[in-house]
Amino acid sequence: MKTKYILGIVALSLGLASCENYFDKKYMDNGDPQISVVKTYDYTLTEADYVTIANNKTNKAYAESLDTIANRTPNQNALARVAEQHCFNETASADMYVPAFIYSKYPHLDPGSTFNVTYRTYDGLPAYIRMLNNTIRYTLSETDYAKIWGKEGIPYLSPSVVDKVTDVLPQIDDDMCVGVVYNYSSKEQDAGGKIEEQREVLYLFKDGMEWVKYSSETPLRIMPDNVNGQAINYLHNSYPYATENQIVALMNYNTKTSLYEATEYKFNGSEWVANTGIIEEVMSFVLASGWSANLSTYYKQAVAGEGNQGKLTTQEFDLEEGISYIWKFDNTYGMKGTAYYSGPHSGEGWFVTPTIKLKNSTSPALSFDHAINYGPLDGTLKDQVSVWVSTDYTDDVRTATWTQLPWNEFDGTTGLMDSFSWTFYNSGRMDLSAWNNQKIVIGFRYKSVAGQTCCTWEVKNILVNEPEEN
Repeated sequence: MKTKYILGIVALSLGLASCENYFDKKYMDNGDPQISVVKTYDYTLTEADYVTIANNKTNKAYAESLDTIANRTPNQNALARVAEQHCFNETASADMYVPAFIYSKYPHLDPGSTFNVTYRTYDGLPAYIRMLNNTIRYTLSETDYAKIWGKEGIPYLSPSVVDKVTDVLPQIDDDMCVGVVYNYSSKEQDAGGKIEEQREVLYLFKDGMEWVKYSSETPLRIMPDNVNGQAINYLHNSYPYATENQIVALMNYNTKTSLYEATEYKFNGSEWVANTGIIEEVMSFVLASGWSANLSTYYKQAVAGEGNQGKLTTQEFDLEEGISYIWKFDNTYGMKGTAYYSGPHSGEGWFVTPTIKLKNSTSPALSFDHAINYGPLDGTLKDQVSVWVSTDYTDDVRTATWTQLPWNEFDGTTGLMDSFSWTFYNSGRMDLSAWNNQKIVIGFRYKSVAGQTCCTWEVKNILVNEPEEN
């Protein structure tokens, strides 16, 4: 489970918070079990922790036991990279090596205790970046110019022949790129043509059939060789009016490897940050007979309790004058949302979970306890309070794609009770199986419009898990 934003080079800070989280043992008429009493700790791994994890004797012995082929040590090598890169990877994952770390650091905790561990892992680069990193350079020769023109002596291309570049390109593997370097003149030979500039253009050998100019939804620039190593300055100069969340890919040619190197950058509002393929995730570890990753509980956050908002974050938009926020953490009532302050106001507010990894899921579902009071009586409550799922959320709910979860219906009522009160009740299990084995973010949206009665919505005890076995 991860908080889905791409990290540049950052140092994660240590954060350990402990509190008693008493999850109410409630049952709705449909018999859905609720969250049991646990003690929960939130912990963020530091760079030093990754070194400790990789050097832990138990972990090293475990990695060695996994390497069963003589003279081959892929698991030991992967564990060593955890220390070097300060992140986990596909071969050395958090669920394999965090339990021994927790036990060595906190050996006296009570059974039933839970650690929500935030960690870094290598998630891989976008597919188009991986492809671009295999790009070779091809510089047109005198022979190529002669073949294109049908005669010798013209060392450039002009508008009339530039599309014939593909006639001289080499045959390579399917869906691979070539960076073609050639001289160019905007004038034809008989109009005084001469070399005006050197161009560098990407061509893609598509489907093993034909060369086409490379194009993608993400803007791509090939940096001049003389600005290699100055990507950030190049971006600031090239995009002086960049907007937040704008994405640009840069390529530069590496003379040592004879390949291009491609990097995706995202503007965070003040700086360009490289997509290193490293992401931040959250996983729950539970102490039973020993510490282990609770892979059937994908996310659990009590919310209520001192300092226990966890990794939930809020975003709010279009707030009418007279209010400055909708969602606020309350130690007793959890996440508390309302647009009523000395009267109703319009506005939109979200709180979102960290990204949740539904690893090996079969029947995952969301449930939570909530209370709603003073809401509209005209049937528009479902428009005012709603729950959504996204697979492409990064850091702005307005740019993500969302799917709304339907409220449960049972015993003639729904996940939204018909009567208003401050009494907490459970939402029932809201099916997430459409996102099996995917990474999702869950958003709780409060949206009021002008003239609408504004409810107060309180949410706590959020749980995403598999159903308990009978």
